[in-house]
Amino acid sequence: MFLKTTLYEWHHQHADLPSLPTDTREALRRAADQTENPAFSEYVLDEIVWFADDADLEPVVDARDWLLESGEPAEAIGRLYADLTSNDDRQILGQFRTPPSVGTLMQAWAAGGDDSVLDPGMGAGVLASPFHPQWEVSAEPAHVNGIDKSPLSNLMGTTALTLYGQAHDPRTTDFLDLSPADLQRDVDAIICNPPYTSGDSLPAAYKDRINTQIEQSIGSEISARSPLHAYFIYHARQFLSGGDRAAFITPQSLLTTRYGESLKQYLLEVFSIKAFVQFNPAGERIFPDAHTTALITFLEATPENESDGETRFIRVDDSVSGYELRDAVKEGESGRTDWGFINCVQQTQLDPVKNWESLFTPTDIDTSSFRRLDEFATVHRGVTTGAVNFFCLSQADVDDLELANEHLSRLIRRPRLVDGYDFRDEDWEELRGNGEDVWLFDPDLIQEIPESIRVFTEQMAEDSSVLPDDDSGRVANVLAYLRGGVSKHGLSETTTFEDRPYWYRPRRQDSPQVLIQNASGDGFTFLLNETPARNIHNFDGLYDVTLNETELKALLAYLNSGVAERVVSNYTQTRQGGLEKLGPGALKKLPVIDVTDIDDELTTDLADLFDTLRETTRRDDDCESVINRIDAVLQQTL
Repeated sequence: MFLKTTLYEWHHQHADLPSLPTDTREALRRAADQTENPAFSEYVLDEIVWFADDADLEPVVDARDWLLESGEPAEAIGRLYADLTSNDDRQILGQFRTPPSVGTLMQAWAAGGDDSVLDPGMGAGVLASPFHPQWEVSAEPAHVNGIDKSPLSNLMGTTALTLYGQAHDPRTTDFLDLSPADLQRDVDAIICNPPYTSGDSLPAAYKDRINTQIEQSIGSEISARSPLHAYFIYHARQFLSGGDRAAFITPQSLLTTRYGESLKQYLLEVFSIKAFVQFNPAGERIFPDAHTTALITFLEATPENESDGETRFIRVDDSVSGYELRDAVKEGESGRTDWGFINCVQQTQLDPVKNWESLFTPTDIDTSSFRRLDEFATVHRGVTTGAVNFFCLSQADVDDLELANEHLSRLIRRPRLVDGYDFRDEDWEELRGNGEDVWLFDPDLIQEIPESIRVFTEQMAEDSSVLPDDDSGRVANVLAYLRGGVSKHGLSETTTFEDRPYWYRPRRQDSPQVLIQNASGDGFTFLLNETPARNIHNFDGLYDVTLNETELKALLAYLNSGVAERVVSNYTQTRQGGLEKLGPGALKKLPVIDVTDIDDELTTDLADLFDTLRETTRRDDDCESVINRIDAVLQQTL
């Protein structure tokens, strides 16, 4: 109602419509006929609006003058939508508002004053809006095709662009179903903030359809785990001719993840990749409400396999003007700047399988002669319990429930509970005494309990006796805990249980010899585990290590060194807020020194230094000098 009455007032001020009468609904219907503006067409939200009382609608209608005079209607509408829509809903939909400064940068680089611009996922129209405060002197595009699947989003965008006086053609359709033939004119540039919906959140039938459709259109295989924004980039290329430009703002995960490998390969083949811009994840957020780090990608269409030139990896650490950043994208030279860092890389040198995020902060360590970590050990993520609060128990919980030790395994619950470079039996005992969760509910198969949680839940609903009591009461206590878990923790709704041999025990894993937290804001610690304790999903582990004790400790000295810290940074994925993720896939490929092929004396020295490092930490002494000594020894092997 707010948007439509604002549009009505704009047309009234331009002598297209009479002043808004009392019967607002009828007036909007007449406006649809008189202006032929599709924004006035009714759809489901109109039906809801008319349930409201006139007294409730009156202040909404009266507010239209505020928007007309706002100066930045796209920004005003975008803020209003963000305030009225819950963050959880926008996370699910992958909708995040583009700041005007970012929209200005993308539009100024991609489009000129005479260009026809395509804006898929138009939203409130920030990307396609004129960016000069005096709109009539701005070099706005000659025409904008605004595409959005949501009728409300299209109404937001067309309202903003109409108020700006920007010529545009809004379409309410799925961009992935749009073809160049559907447009009235050729596209000269694309500026896009696509929806960030993950591949797992897309309906399965829709995901299969678009994956097959776009694989056929580009003639290449696409990762089935691709999120929605990746498909937007694939699909966009067919709208561009040689020399046309495109700018996308997306999560930077495309630079590091498995799905990104096929996308990066495609970019290398059909685009000249001019630049990637990363805003320091630990600094100011582009999308304050998004659990992701934003990346701006600047592309120029080229004939297939004729792409070359330099790609600039631009890291923005401090405030920078749009003009400086646009110049950096166009012609920035490698090196530090007052506001960040630029790394120029020949596009022909980019490998789609590698982690491109590391190129924002390149290191000078040559790892070409190193081995992969998975050549010395098996790497696994910790078990996924499916219900952490149910499966992870303190000693007090165990005592209250009277659970026998035969149904439990020792547990290292969280990375923050371990301070140092090793974990010993006395550390576990201390955590147990402090009331931490140190037990994993881990029973063997009990014949009388149904292996399917669905059957167990049905038997509970029927109030039938699932298990007879026994003399010790141990099985009965397990049964009572399972019954309580199903009712109190909602376990019957957990899909994780469907993949297990029987639902009430997490997947079995041996105790890892080395533990690594899979996310950190302050570097990664490779922890020697000297206990039978196991871990869950917030740790990754090394198992089946093929090294002897001295070699393993030497490897741990390297992995916890300053040298390895720089190498590891090439394999992490940065999340918003500066949190680094190091998953098992990256760990497997992590380059490490070959401790089986270096001088025995160096191996012993490194092993002794690791022992010194962990004892130094236990005394709460400064470890920096020990790490410096490790780095000095490593220099002899590099």
